[in-house]
This record gives sequence, structure tokens and C-alpha cells, in this order.
Amino acid sequence: MWGDWYNPRIVNTLPIAEQKCSDTVRYFDWGVNTRLELIPTVRKVHRVFAPLAAEVAEGAALMAFLDGILREAERWGDTGAGVPPARGAHHTELPEDAAVTADEMERWAASLDTLFHAAGRLGTYCHFHLKKERREAIAAEGPTAAPLLSAGEYAELKRKNLLLNDLEILLGRTRLASYPLRVELDPTNECNLRCRGCRHGITKDFHHTELRRDYVEVLAEAFPYTDYMYPIGTGEPTMSSTLPVLINEAYRHGVKVDMLTNGTILEKADLPWEKFYRIGISVDGATEETMRALRPVAPLAHVLQSLRDLRAKAPQAMIYTKVTVSRMNYDELPALMEKLAEAGVNEVICHSLEVFHAVHEFIQVRAGDREHMMGCVEAARRAAESRGMSFVNALNFAGAARHDEKALDKPTMFQMLKENPLPVLKIHELASILESVKGVEFRYYPAGLEGREGFRPAAARPAGSRPAAVRVETMDSEIGALVRQARALRPHQVKIPYCFLPWKMSIVEADGRTRPCCHLSGHLDDLDQAKEFQDLWSGPGYAQLREGMFDWGKMPNDCMRCEEFDRSAYSEETLALADMLGVPIRMAPKHPAPMDVTKLIHTSRGKRSGFELLGASQRGDTFTIPPGAQILARFANPRRAAGVYYQGQFQIRGGKVLLGVKPLWGNDLWHYLVDGKVASWLGDWIGLPMPPLTVDFSGHNEAECAVFLWAPSDNAEAVTVRVREFTGVVTAAGPAYGDALQLRHFWSGVRA
Repeated sequence: MWGDWYNPRIVNTLPIAEQKCSDTVRYFDWGVNTRLELIPTVRKVHRVFAPLAAEVAEGAALMAFLDGILREAERWGDTGAGVPPARGAHHTELPEDAAVTADEMERWAASLDTLFHAAGRLGTYCHFHLKKERREAIAAEGPTAAPLLSAGEYAELKRKNLLLNDLEILLGRTRLASYPLRVELDPTNECNLRCRGCRHGITKDFHHTELRRDYVEVLAEAFPYTDYMYPIGTGEPTMSSTLPVLINEAYRHGVKVDMLTNGTILEKADLPWEKFYRIGISVDGATEETMRALRPVAPLAHVLQSLRDLRAKAPQAMIYTKVTVSRMNYDELPALMEKLAEAGVNEVICHSLEVFHAVHEFIQVRAGDREHMMGCVEAARRAAESRGMSFVNALNFAGAARHDEKALDKPTMFQMLKENPLPVLKIHELASILESVKGVEFRYYPAGLEGREGFRPAAARPAGSRPAAVRVETMDSEIGALVRQARALRPHQVKIPYCFLPWKMSIVEADGRTRPCCHLSGHLDDLDQAKEFQDLWSGPGYAQLREGMFDWGKMPNDCMRCEEFDRSAYSEETLALADMLGVPIRMAPKHPAPMDVTKLIHTSRGKRSGFELLGASQRGDTFTIPPGAQILARFANPRRAAGVYYQGQFQIRGGKVLLGVKPLWGNDLWHYLVDGKVASWLGDWIGLPMPPLTVDFSGHNEAECAVFLWAPSDNAEAVTVRVREFTGVVTAAGPAYGDALQLRHFWSGVRA
């Protein structure tokens, strides 16, 4: 279950005395983690097997097996969702004087492992036994209900939810009234392929299940407020019986639907293709040989035809491909671009192979591959862009490369993959499942630990209070109240999380358990224990994780080790809001030292603005910017990496305004889109969302640069901008990128 990295049977080279102690701890950890997964699995399997039990001879005995585990879990007050993310090496500390030998601990852990696999196999039996019945029940449902609001009203509601969510972050809240910006879903963990980069290519012997219909009802509560839904996960989403109703329900509430599929059975999928915002297909090779080696049962020709068919079925959607790059295929990337362009693809995303099994080591890139690999990636980018496709390089070479040079040539890698057997799905007979648990006792802890301090049955902890979920009719008043609270914050009161994802995104797995991102192992809360979406979103698991984002001492180990960009994902909106409201997350210096600012713009009660007008007009301190027009302020090009700063207050009404920094007249070096309607929700005067920003001017030869406010050409009306107390646009030495957000603190400016 845990993989070779956790196997307590691995050879230990410690001295005998230390080895015995270490073995005992490892077996204890194995047992605790297995038990934490066993109980929620049994709870879910009990629910689906109960209606079938009366129909089969083994039903009563198997129900007794499940009931016994749940009764014991209830006695111990265990209502958890599985292994929670935690700080420290162990979820439960083993007392040093525990009267349990390593052999006894191993037998206890192995018994739990046996029960866990039996429960999972019973769940798989139920999944396939009930699959046809579930599909027919959903097909018999009536048409999807009409939208509750217009498209424009939904768009405004989602913007308000995003604003409310950012305000709750600035105020340090861990139980939320707002809803997540993004929901990722695993409609099913069943798959028809056995790809080398997925657990389906390693084993098929796990609990197969899919997102239940009643789960969709709970999730749909978030859809009016959520902007993005991504059906993806450990299985092939088109094999889920609930996927059509999930897509219809999301679409009617204005949610953008983005699905990634393996593209092999799309012709069998009865889906509302016209309702997708984006659709992606995984393609891992430019030749049939490579594709079949990495993605068995996924012929390249068939997948390319699926892409062509998608272009016809869903002309409104962005069609993209995801390529898992390994040593097997990086040299095929340029040739693959031509095939994808011919199939009608709009975007190609390349990401690294995640190495979590020994078979991956055969095809893992080596440190010495960097120059050749990056050359192939660059050639692929040029090939893609020359054919009108966008190319996204999401590769993490440093994290994916092995630092040994024991690389195999391509024919040998093909041979190694052929010799490595692929798993076969086996649906176990009920009699064999029952036989596997015969005589196996479920004990919450080993007998030698029960009764000690900390190892006694206890009542389940209360879930804790949570704020009422925001509603359409309460959204405006809630935003107004939180804006006032945020403006009143003082520096010592400001708390900014290490990672924003626990506030912005929820991943819901096929069995209903959740986590905030794909880099964090474990589970937070469970749809089985949620009557409303907010019971999940503001449940004890999410609340505890969010608390850990403010406290380095409580942060889970996975978060501390994270080197992914995701820790700052979605942070831009929150930090921009802080700038607009004057929340003292980061303070621009009033008197930056390195440049003479006397000739730059000043707007105060004693002096009018020096903004240049390009198609705009000015009356007093108010600028009117029609669509396509702009105002700007010039400054000398520092020709180096430098900080850019401003001081001032603004009032923006009407359409949208793009604020940015650029060389005259080059491309933008930084920009941010301000929505006039959102700005009006924040009160009369706001700052501009332009933080102390590091910009590299060294590659630009223009003599002058500018800070600009431009009204996009698609604005329906002119934008009015009032300016007061604008004290300058200047450059000063700024922070290096690696010293800012990525290292869990925020730079607060250069002091004069």
C-alpha cells in the first residue's frame, strides 16, 4: 500500500539494539497509517454493500466484518477522513517504554493491512456490480434545471466570492464564509489504461470507486460561487456514470469546465461537449512504439483522431494536450508538435514524470541530459508556436532528474518496459474476500498499548463552529464589513499564509475525501460527514491546515518540503487587494534612495498631475480614458534589475484598467488588470495594486520606461480615474525573486 519507501521490511543496517527499536517504530507507523485509511474505507464500503448483502450468501458474514470495525472505531471516537497532513515524522508517538515487541507490532500492523485490502476488494466488487444500475439511474433523470441567474449575474457573483475569499485571507480566517475559487474532482479512479506514470500501471488491486450522485448535490452548492472545475484524477473521467450530471450542474451555474482524458474511449462517452471550456488529452510520444510503451492500450493514431473529433464536437473549447516528459520521449517533442497541430490542438503542456516507483527509474531523465533535453524542449516550443499553438513548459528538471549517469539507451529502455509486467484488474469473489479475513482480529492499538495514557477510547471531538456560508443576498453586506475590518488592520495584526491554496482550491477524490493540492499527502475532510459543502470546506481538517499556514511550527512536513510554484499560486489577487486597501503587508518606502525623483510626477493639493495623455482627457484631478486610450508617466531606464514604486490614492469607475510597467514602446514587463466595478466595492479611494516590484530592465535598450494605465479596447464605456496624493514613480534596488514570496516571507521595501 505504502510503496517501497515505507516498507517496514526493508533491510536495516543499524546496530542490532537500535534496529529492534527502529523496527518497532516503523511497524507502529505502518499500523497507525493503515488503520487511519482502513476506517473511512470500511465506512464507505459498508454503505454500498449493505443493499447487496441480502442477495449473496456471504452477505451476513461480510456485513459482520464491516460492522465490527465500525463499532470499534466509534468506541475510540474515530470519525476521521484518513491520514491527515501532519507536522513531524509520526502521526502518533510510540512511548519509549512500550511493552510491545517488534514481532508483536508487525503482526498487529500486518493484520490491519489484511483488513484494509479486503475492504478495498469488497468495495471494488460493489463498484462494478452497481455500475450499470447507477448509469441507468442517472440516464433516467430529467433535464438539468435552468440557471438561477443570468451569465452576467453569475460572473459578478464569482468576482464577489473571490473578493470575499481574499478578504478572509487578509483577516487570517481559517473557517470561511466564502467558497473555493477552483474545485478539482476525481469522478472515478477506474481506468481502462495501464500507463507507466500512473498507479494503474503499477497495480490494479485497490479500492475502485466513483463519485456518488449524492456527492454531486453537496458539491453543487459551491458552483454558483466557484469559477473553475477540473475533472481529473487517478482514473479516466469519461468512465464515471456521474460525469454528465456533474458537467451539466457546473455549466448551468457558470463554472468553467476543464477536463483531461486519455482520449481512447471518447466515442463511447455521452457528454455535453458544447459545455466544456477546455478539454485535454494526454499524449506521450510521437511514434506508435513510444506511445504504446508509455501508455499501453492507447494507440497514437486513435488518440490523434480523438483530438480531431473533439475539435468538431466542441468548437468553443480550448483543446490541449499534456505530455509527461521522460528520457523515453523528450527527443520526440519537436516531431510531436507537427502531429498535434495537424489534429487541431491549441495548447501543449509539458510536465515532468513523477518518480514514485522503481520502473520509473528506467526512464527517468539524468542530470547529464539537461543540455540535450532543453534543446529538444526549445525546438518543440518553436515548432509549436510556428504552427499557432501555445507551448507551456512546466518541467521541473532539477526535481525530476537522477544525479547518476547510469542511463540506458532507448532500445534497452523499451526492453526493460516490455519485461516489466503490467497489472491486470481482478475483481475478487466474495468467498475469497471473506476467507482472507477469517480469524483476523481488528484491534485499534496493539494489546500492550491499550489502556495507557493517550491510548484509551475517547469520545469523538466536536467538529467546531463555522461561519454561515455566504449567500447571494448577504454577499454585499459581508464584503462591506470585511473591507472595513481590513482597512483597520495594523502591521502587528497582519497575517499572511505561507501557501494560499488551502483557501483557494479543493480536490475531491472519487471516494469523497478531500485535500487542498496534489503535493500534499493525506486527507482533510470527507463528504460522507458533510450535510452542506461548508461542512467540508470549513471542517476541522481544512481549519487545522489553514492554521498551520500561519505558523511554521504547525505546518505539515509536506508543505515545509514543497518547492513547487503552487505555494504562491493565486496569491496575486490577495496581495493586490492588500495594496488597494492599504493593508500593511508590505510598505513602499516614502523616500527611495537610488534615483532622483524630483522631475517625476507629483499630484497633491499644491500641484497638478504630470501624467501624459494618449487619447485620454483630464479635468482637474480626474482623467477620462476611453477604450484603447491611456495615461502614463515616464522615468529613465535604469538598465538593470530594479524596484519600481509609487505612492498615491485612486478612484476608478467604469470599465477595466490595465496598470503596468514597460519600456517605451516595448512589451509589458509587469501588468495587472483592475476591474472598475470591483474597485467600487472597496470604497471611494484605493491604492493601485502595484507592490514594491522587482523588474529587470537590463535587456531593454530604450532610454525611457513608463508606468501606464490603459483602458482595454473591449471596454463598453470610458473609465474615469481620479488621482490624489500621487508622490512619484521611482526605481530603487529591489529584492531578488528567490528572496520574496517563495521563501515564505514578504519583502517590506528598502529603507532610505
